[in-house]
Amino acid sequence: MITLVDISALFWANAYGGAEPMKGYELTIEKLQWYWQDSRRTIVCLDSPRSERKERNPEYKSQRKARPIPAIEALTGVIARAVDWGMPVVMCDGHEADDVICSLVAQTWPEEVRIIGCEKDFFCLLDERVTLVGKLGPIGVNDCREKFGVAPSQMQDWLALVGDASDCIPGCENCGPKRASDLLERFGSLAGIKEATDEEILSRFQTGEVGTGQ
Repeated sequence: MITLVDISALFWANAYGGAEPMKGYELTIEKLQWYWQDSRRTIVCLDSPRSERKERNPEYKSQRKARPIPAIEALTGVIARAVDWGMPVVMCDGHEADDVICSLVAQTWPEEVRIIGCEKDFFCLLDERVTLVGKLGPIGVNDCREKFGVAPSQMQDWLALVGDASDCIPGCENCGPKRASDLLERFGSLAGIKEATDEEILSRFQTGEVGTGQ
């Protein structure tokens, strides 16, 4: 099994938003060391300092406060320890760790993969060989259906409809998670929704088949 770690997400979750950099450092080192001992096929994935998303959309993550310097230094220390242990560390200019992980998942077929993290972006990768690991344990295909009401293969379209307020990414107007899930259940994909007639979509609203708002 190959383990892919979004190290920044892991660190900031442990550092409680950067308020406790040393605690974040210690907890992240402890977890990273456990993954490394469990499998020498563990890869650390990094965000690039330059963001193509930010260049295309200046509003991207604009509401987030700057990270405190001590916390950034602690995260840098975590990465240095990973390098000292001999762990592969991967970064791609202009891209985030999410992008790196998606690319590596595609390249690791047919190996089993576990991704350390449960961000919404990762749910589209779930299948019989790819699992996520969250705070409560492994997350699989059925968990995606239970949480979002769609299959992993529909998650990209679901996110396009709903958007992501935490990253300042707008979705479709008046389309909350429930409505997005119901539309995708009926029409299969974003392309299917676009191809549907106004009458087909409105008929589901009028009959109460589609949930409204959030």
